[in-house]
Formats: sequence, structure tokens, C-alpha cells
Amino acid sequence: MVLVASLSPTSEVTFDATKWSLAWYGQLASARWISPFLLSVRIAFIVAALSAVIGFLAAIAVVDERLPGSAAIMSWLMSPLAVPQIVKGVAIVLFLSRLGWQAQLGMPALVAGHLVLALPFVTRMIATSLYGFDRRLDRAAQILGASRLQRLWHVLLPMVRPGILSGVTFAFVLSFNNIPLSVFLATPGHTTLPITVINYLEYSLNPVMAAVNIASMMFILAVIFLFERIGGFSAQLHGGSK
Repeated sequence: MVLVASLSPTSEVTFDATKWSLAWYGQLASARWISPFLLSVRIAFIVAALSAVIGFLAAIAVVDERLPGSAAIMSWLMSPLAVPQIVKGVAIVLFLSRLGWQAQLGMPALVAGHLVLALPFVTRMIATSLYGFDRRLDRAAQILGASRLQRLWHVLLPMVRPGILSGVTFAFVLSFNNIPLSVFLATPGHTTLPITVINYLEYSLNPVMAAVNIASMMFILAVIFLFERIGGFSAQLHGGSK
């Protein structure tokens, strides 16, 4: 239905199969939509990368049974999930205001807020892969003379790559589509695509909204397909890795 609406030949949403038009997609090439789209992509990539690094290190610390209180650490890492996103957004704004860092609202705050939102999911996905890692492979590499860094790069990372890539994909999509946090942290000149859509809806309702939704969905599907081709994370859903 959304696809058909995006092809409407008039400014009103119609469903006439004999009169389709791509004119609304042409409007997406304007700076009004390109700028927030590029900002959303930039933030999503940064959040995905930071989530992968921090989540991987946190997952290793939690899965390592030699670390005291690993279960408590995992519970602490998952604790942001218990807080509604709106509450997180208000808390971040109040925190920055208390410190006099209102200038950090915008992209820095958006990255920090989305990172807090995505990190628990990424950490859990990577930890799941680590729990399934056969430590005998690491021991064999150690016996053969591999250093700790070599074992990490050539043994551990390839085995848990599906978990890392699934976490990165989830973080990217979560950040790109986020509204509840972004609505508090965005500023003029640093407005993400979902917030731009909401602002547009306050004053107008026409098929360009359907075109934005279709274009965004196609972009997200392309990103998921790309990460799947790189990491083969769908194998994790079946209890293994490619």
C-alpha cells in the first residue's frame, strides 16, 4: 500500500493503477532529504563501529569465567534495556545541561544516546557467539606457538564473526530508524531522517512521505544484505557459523 501511495500522480494519496508517477522519488534528491539521510547514515555507522568494539571487549570480559562477578557485569550491561527510550533522552539532555554541555546536543549526543541504546543488544549477540566458541581451538593455536594477538585475530574473530556482524547490523538499523531518543537530542542542522519526516508531517501530508519510507526500507535491506554477505550472520540463527 505504501509503495502504491508513493507512485501517486497527484499530491493526494490515490490508488489509481493506470496513473503512476515517480515524481515523488525525484524530490528525495533535494538537500531537504539528502542532508538528514547522510547524517543518519554517518551516525549509524559510528554507533555500529563503536558498539562492535566495546561490545566485543565487554563480551570477552563477561564470558571469561576467570573474571569475578561476570554475571553481575552482564546484568549491568543489559540494564539500559529496562529504561524507556524517552526517559533516556530526557536524562541525557538533563545531564548535559547540568554540566553546561548543551553545545554537545546534536551529533555528539545522538551518537552517545544511540550507543547506549544499541550496546546491550550488540554485547548480548557477541556473547552468544563466544559461549559457543570451542576453546580447544584456542588451546591448539597456543600449543602451536601462536601469540595471544594471533589467536585473537586468526582463531577467535573468524569464529565469532557472525555474532559481531549481526550485532553491527542491528546497531546500524536501530540507530538509523530511531525516533524516541533522537527527538530529544537533535538540533537544527543536526536532524536525522526520521525526525525530519516527523517535522514534515506537522505541516504536510503527501506521497513524498511514502517515497521516503520506501527508499529508507530499500536502503536498510541493502545494508542488511551487505553485512550478511560479509559475515553470514544468518547462520547464527541456526546455531552455527559459516
